[in-house]
Amino acid sequence: MKTSELISNKKLYKGKPRGYYDPSPIEVFFTKVGQAIFEFTDDNQHKTQMTDEDWITHCDAANKCVRFGTLYGPKTIDDFKPEELKIVKQFVGQRKKWI
Repeated sequence: MKTSELISNKKLYKGKPRGYYDPSPIEVFFTKVGQAIFEFTDDNQHKTQMTDEDWITHCDAANKCVRFGTLYGPKTIDDFKPEELKIVKQFVGQRKKWI
């Protein structure tokens, strides 16, 4: 995947130059993935739909995605646990639903 395919800078900044504190296209992409995971966990909170461990893992993955690239967030994909990466890959595969 190329960054330009995921999010174009034209949609983000509407002709304005990118500022120092503006998010990069990769950070925006991870934020959207995290928001999709949070939305999924919000819809599946009942104990019959997800186990506690699955729900916590989904929330941790979403939290790391939303904070990706920030001061206190993960800087690379290597900062994710294998279980969290599995969830992120699952949602990236379904991105047509949320983009």
